[in-house]
Amino acid sequence: MKTLQQLTLLLFVLIQSMSFAQEDKLDLIDQKFNPLLTQQNKGVAILIKKDNEINALSLGNFNLHENHVFNIGSASKTFTAILLLQEVEKGKVKLSDSIGMYLTPLKNVDNGLTIQQLLTHESGLDEVIGKNIQDAFYAKNDSIYNIDLLNQIEQNNPKMIGKYDYCNTNYLLLGRIIEKITDQSYFDLVRERIIIPLKMNNTYPYLHKGLPNLATPYHQEKDVTAYLNYKFFANIANSAGSIASTLSDMELFYTSLFETDILLKKETVQQMMVSGNENYGFGIMKSNNANEKLFGHGGNNIGYAFRNAYNPKTKNLFLMFSNTLSIPFEKTLKDDLLAYLSNENIENFKTVNIENFKKYTGKYLLKEANLTLEIIEENTKLYLVVEAQGVKSELTQKNETTLYDTVVGATLEIIDGNEKALTFSQNGFTTTINKISPKS
Repeated sequence: MKTLQQLTLLLFVLIQSMSFAQEDKLDLIDQKFNPLLTQQNKGVAILIKKDNEINALSLGNFNLHENHVFNIGSASKTFTAILLLQEVEKGKVKLSDSIGMYLTPLKNVDNGLTIQQLLTHESGLDEVIGKNIQDAFYAKNDSIYNIDLLNQIEQNNPKMIGKYDYCNTNYLLLGRIIEKITDQSYFDLVRERIIIPLKMNNTYPYLHKGLPNLATPYHQEKDVTAYLNYKFFANIANSAGSIASTLSDMELFYTSLFETDILLKKETVQQMMVSGNENYGFGIMKSNNANEKLFGHGGNNIGYAFRNAYNPKTKNLFLMFSNTLSIPFEKTLKDDLLAYLSNENIENFKTVNIENFKKYTGKYLLKEANLTLEIIEENTKLYLVVEAQGVKSELTQKNETTLYDTVVGATLEIIDGNEKALTFSQNGFTTTINKISPKS
């Protein structure tokens, strides 16, 4: 009996130790990013689910949390895919069906394109949302929201048919097809078939400024709440990016999608993940971490950004959002969250040895993108500035010869014996950037 009590006590201590270790790693993420985000007047909310335990972090300013409402942007495409696949399960539509079977002819749209090609972004269609998104968001005349975007599609690229090329137009068309098949509005279907069955009580078919707990949106350092117009989300973003939700509700959404059959049959969900190409399935993005497959869907809109990843093997996931167009320190934050989920070490930023890297300040040409990058010194820190993209990110030191950009995950490595060039690497792409002006 005493031995059993001792074993029980030992097991309890081990569980407690593991729990504390996990909390310590989350604390490290907090300590690592909180000061930088606060200094830059940025905020990020994170929800992370590991071993069926949910934790949340609020980093930087604005006190963003897991119950704040925000526009999930293109993550709405997963909802759209689910609605379409529900009709496939009912036998009302086939993935091989041409869009001409459901839609009247549209200018510059090939009626022979299939529903599957729309789902996987392999249609070669022209983008109609992303071109003038700022003009639409800041529109002073509501007439812009009454324009039928599908009549604005320009000539497609037939060479891209069958090849992956992300395009919002695909999901605007899918939304119209779903409405044609069901004779119901897209927004009613989202509410009836997804929000209500999953009891996503803080999720809405489209964002509008009257929603409770709405995170204040910022763009170019300004509060843009006054410019929020439901017509922008309902009429422009529509079935490609209209939905508003919270991290808590989105955790419920992904868990329900991948772990239950409330929304779709298990075999249909499997088809979502394995179909398409290496980047995209049916309304879902694919990625890899430590040789394990991850699934989810990011989203960006003026005022909000959302990122997530679900591991079907471990059933762990992370979700994060910011109240800006892009998530600050996105690459580094994502890497650290995945490290936490994989029980790997999380390293803090290393202070740059200014004297060692000072000689490399100046402007460089990234010729492949025809982009000018500049390394500047400011208040005993180094920054990477990309003026054309409005980027200014603090550099940290990865090792004695390499600088690391904390925002987009690029590395800048010293070339032995050459002070006028650096090796630039990002997402598997590597090139040499040459200095085009002396240090500032």
